[in-house]
Amino acid sequence: MTSHFFACSSIDVQELEIERAFMNPPDSARAHTWWHWVDGNVSKEGITKDLESFRAVGIDGFQLFDLGLGFPNGTAVFNSPTFHENITHTISEAERLGLEMGINSASGWSSTGGPWIEPEHSMKTIVWSEQSINASTQHPLHLARPALNEKQQKYDFYEDVAIIAFPTPQNTRYRLPNWEAKSMTDIQTRPDGFVPSQETAPLAAIIRMDDILLLTDQMEATGLLNWKPESGDWTVLRLGYTTTAAVTRPASRGGIGLELDKLSKEAAILHWEALLDKVIADADQREAFTTLLIDSYEVGCQNWTDGFENTFQQRNGYDLLPRLVCLTGRIVENSEYTERVLWDLRKTVADEMFENYFKFFAEKCHENGIKLASEPYGTGSFDAAQVAALVDLPMTEFWHTDKPWPKRNLWEWTSHIAASAAHLTGRAVVGAEAFTRMAGDWTVHPYIMKVWGDRAFTMGVNRFYFHTSAHQPWSDAIKPGMTMGRFGSNIHRNNTWFYQSKAWMDYIARCQYIMQSSRYMTDILVMYGDERGFNSFIGNKEPVDMEYIDGYKFDLAGIGTLDHLSVDEQGNIRASHEGKLIDNKYKLLYLKRSSFMRLETIEKLADLADQGALIIAPKPQRTPGLTDYIVNDRKLAKIIEKYWDTGIIQLPETYEKSVREIMPDCILPKKFEYSHHKLNDGDYYFISNQSYEAKTLTAKFRVSGRQPEIWNPETGEISVATNWKQSENGSTEVGLEMSPAGAVFVVFRKDTDLQEVSTPSPVYEEILALNQDWEVIFDPNFGPKASLIFRKLIPWNEHSDEEVKYYSGTASYITQFDFDAQPSSVILDLGRVDVIAEVFLNGTALATLWKPPFQVDISDHLNKGKNDLVIKVTNLWPNRLIGDAKEPELAEIKGKTYQAFPDWTQNGEIPSSSNRKTFTPYEHWKADAPLLPSGLQGPVKLIRQEKKH
Repeated sequence: MTSHFFACSSIDVQELEIERAFMNPPDSARAHTWWHWVDGNVSKEGITKDLESFRAVGIDGFQLFDLGLGFPNGTAVFNSPTFHENITHTISEAERLGLEMGINSASGWSSTGGPWIEPEHSMKTIVWSEQSINASTQHPLHLARPALNEKQQKYDFYEDVAIIAFPTPQNTRYRLPNWEAKSMTDIQTRPDGFVPSQETAPLAAIIRMDDILLLTDQMEATGLLNWKPESGDWTVLRLGYTTTAAVTRPASRGGIGLELDKLSKEAAILHWEALLDKVIADADQREAFTTLLIDSYEVGCQNWTDGFENTFQQRNGYDLLPRLVCLTGRIVENSEYTERVLWDLRKTVADEMFENYFKFFAEKCHENGIKLASEPYGTGSFDAAQVAALVDLPMTEFWHTDKPWPKRNLWEWTSHIAASAAHLTGRAVVGAEAFTRMAGDWTVHPYIMKVWGDRAFTMGVNRFYFHTSAHQPWSDAIKPGMTMGRFGSNIHRNNTWFYQSKAWMDYIARCQYIMQSSRYMTDILVMYGDERGFNSFIGNKEPVDMEYIDGYKFDLAGIGTLDHLSVDEQGNIRASHEGKLIDNKYKLLYLKRSSFMRLETIEKLADLADQGALIIAPKPQRTPGLTDYIVNDRKLAKIIEKYWDTGIIQLPETYEKSVREIMPDCILPKKFEYSHHKLNDGDYYFISNQSYEAKTLTAKFRVSGRQPEIWNPETGEISVATNWKQSENGSTEVGLEMSPAGAVFVVFRKDTDLQEVSTPSPVYEEILALNQDWEVIFDPNFGPKASLIFRKLIPWNEHSDEEVKYYSGTASYITQFDFDAQPSSVILDLGRVDVIAEVFLNGTALATLWKPPFQVDISDHLNKGKNDLVIKVTNLWPNRLIGDAKEPELAEIKGKTYQAFPDWTQNGEIPSSSNRKTFTPYEHWKADAPLLPSGLQGPVKLIRQEKKH
């Protein structure tokens, strides 16, 4: 029960509103979900039922994806009139139900394109052919068109860019280390390959810039070159561009096509006209349609577009064409010169992709009254932090795997990028594709998933988008029904526990309400510097390159944030966005990936240091680009001498010492995580037990002179802390008792003169064991037709009756018990439950219990004398699927997908001739798989608080 100790306090009305919203969170704080339409199998009836189910359990919105997963095609071909009729129906129903709707920018989940994108508007890359010639070579020389790979050959698209000749160096084999990555001619490159090499190229491999000849106007359209050298050996390059052949993936029929050119606004406009303007028209200005999504970017880099040479010259002030030799890995002038050219190439490509793709999409969204959301990372040629700071809704993702995730991993990097962008721009919501699974085998449920979600909360995520709820197009009798192939956590209306998940949804909403309403507090601003040109994704082998120190949080930004920093009178580093000063105060700025630093960067750092900022950064080796680099390097050297050589700007080896001079924000034992939020004048610390064991701990907070409160998001209960003390160093220690995978907010709002409160821990005693018979009623569609008597509580999977043994779904346990005493507090303890229990006593629904301890206070509903107890227990799908796998198939299978969906999926039930009770197009379970523990196992008992010691 909720404690109302606040009633006589001086807390103002606003604080009381926060409490009420925490107990009963608003819809805006609730989770959203991915919603996948699979291979055109869509029905209006299914759309309505899906959306109604979202509202029923407290899901407030969805992101619609159209996918192709190799299942039989339905009638709703992507971008067809039928597809748009379904979109219109979806938006109308979302409006009726008060749901927010978003849609992905194309079919598939990555990235943006379709069959309307012709090769000339697709992503492009430089290709070349090369020939060795000398004065005796036959004249005129025919230059071969560059060879295309197998995917590119399908489109037969090629345009010349330049014909270049240079004296062939003596060493023809040497190439710049990682040149394919640095030139992005390897379209699947990752930015960990961009780090400039310190290797000195052999003199025999060097090509002098003055010796490079541009011969473009001397080649005929047929490929004949009307030039030959007077002497010596020469190499001639015929360079041009072609499509990268990247296609939308995994797209459905009607949506499969080339990815649009991310450096071309013209290509983006074509895509809007072909698809997104139609979706805007479908919405017809309904408020439910709020968001366009660009999902995680998985279609590779590009390094060219039409007229890119002109754009490059405008941005950099020099001609790229003769320096295209650098893109082949050859050394022009020296290794450093070549690295500089390629750095300028990468930076220009990233800036152009930002302008012509992400920024253009944001502008188009705003013109149409909607927001742009993005998971701003992936294998593309763009800067993740720059994009994250642009979009209205920065997003990340986190995965649920069978093994606990490493303490620091890839998704932490993407979460830091997305969340930090929100913190630095004042955005309230940080989304996350939540609980993604490679094996959507129906084994996860709220308790199992909870620690993963809580960990995401501690990293700054504050709105879940469940992965996933596959659209259910068929009859309600067809269960579990459609899936996203083998992927996802199957959080949809046909999962056994979906309608029992509301208590979990309420928990999520309480957490998200506090986190969306508050300011995420950090002490440290980490910034990725100029070294690579851009940072879009952690590389294949590159670890998360940040030193984590327990007790401190940091934000992670891109170098673009530097221009928006200032220093206040106390030496705190502050960020501004659109002229507004952001509340958070950073104690230090730490630069990484900045061994090569632009002059603008180092000048800004010097200015911040002059204002009193504590800055830690490696001493720069040089500037990264080619423009004015000799002059810029001289200026750089003078600034280094003034700031680094004197220690005004400190070196990275001082980082940990500098951090530890800051008082820790929150100290916790291992296997606990936290986040700190500021709401009004209160401090709200979210504390997560990352283990599946009950834990007792002492947490230490950087707060003094305030009464700690415990806000329990699982129940909505608010109470004063019962064990705490003030420390002499200005911190407060609070004793906490945490349930398995438990989480609480420790809140400091009210001033107090107390120094310490100590309360003995309660002791409980068993007062009644419910060891009687239980009548158990199963769903007759999936289990026994008649009720059974359980003389003893045993797992369903160990029952002799195969209808029980393989049962999946919800079963009601019914019993009566007499109770004569009248203690002040009685708790019903269910013991072990697999996996969710709903408790009803004397006709009143008391609670849905979805995690240990499976206990509920029944004091207010307990009769003296006879009591009627009903416990509805829900397990998972695997046992029924395993049982059905022992029966003959319902349809012919090729691999793991059906050749065609049977007629009965559309308009009826599973044929009575089959003993199977389930149907799903992707089979995760075989007949010999072990069964999962299921049902109420107890022991069930009544307990009460006996005494305190």
